[in-house]
Amino acid sequence: MELIHTINKPEGYCGIIKERNILKSAGVGVWKPEYVEDLIKNLLELAKNFQGEDFAYIADPSKMSPILSKETSAAFTKLHSVLGKAGCKAVAFLDGNTAAMKLQSQKHQNLSEVKEMLVLHFKTEEEALNWLGEMGI
Repeated sequence: MELIHTINKPEGYCGIIKERNILKSAGVGVWKPEYVEDLIKNLLELAKNFQGEDFAYIADPSKMSPILSKETSAAFTKLHSVLGKAGCKAVAFLDGNTAAMKLQSQKHQNLSEVKEMLVLHFKTEEEALNWLGEMGI
């Protein structure tokens, strides 16, 4: 799987999966609210490439530290809301091996204002891509 338009930062990266309307990001280490705000900005900029078509988002938090800060947690809740409002139809989390991350990402989705966006958790990227492919994305 090849990423295009990749944006690399010390705390992770984001980009578009080539030939798919799918954004992908991966985080590393301890995240701060400003990292999440920067990620939101970058994902929205990348989503412009889809020209209003349905898109999805794959997030890989498997190398991130647990989110302990209320401010960072609130920023991730905002990320869910912003993506949903921007037209994101589904989010696939690659955190199937980490129960704590799975619970945390589900909490952010539940607290977000967007309830119609589908969110599932997977162990592998291949599983996530297949699920999104079944949805036509």
